[in-house]
Amino acid sequence: MTSGKRIVRRGLAGGGLVTLLLAASFLVLGEPTQPTTVALMAWLVVVGAAMLAAGNRERVSIGSVTVSWPRVAAVAIALLAVGWTTISAVSLLEGDGITGLGSLEAVLTAMVVGYFAWFARECWVGGALLAADTFAVD
Repeated sequence: MTSGKRIVRRGLAGGGLVTLLLAASFLVLGEPTQPTTVALMAWLVVVGAAMLAAGNRERVSIGSVTVSWPRVAAVAIALLAVGWTTISAVSLLEGDGITGLGSLEAVLTAMVVGYFAWFARECWVGGALLAADTFAVD
């Protein structure tokens, strides 16, 4: 395994674990009966599980289809970007945003989501700007 691949896979596994822990915190600390909390937890569980799977498995079986880890990672990161955008936009429209930074949150969200979109594309195509061996499947 190349060092680039190792870094990406460990990052995915760690990010997936943290995302699953965040989902669990909403279960423990939040109101798990509220529809918005349930939707948020479901989104976090899907993203976290997909990232954890991509970080730990070369291939993931989904029904009768086997998908390589870079494709699973691309979908997970794209879902993360879409969810982040949605949550940030809704919170900004309702008030001052999640962070309380107002319009600065919109700029930060655009930058982070832009990075996520770029990285999801890199995973999907197997490295357009990053080394192709980073996304190799053994």
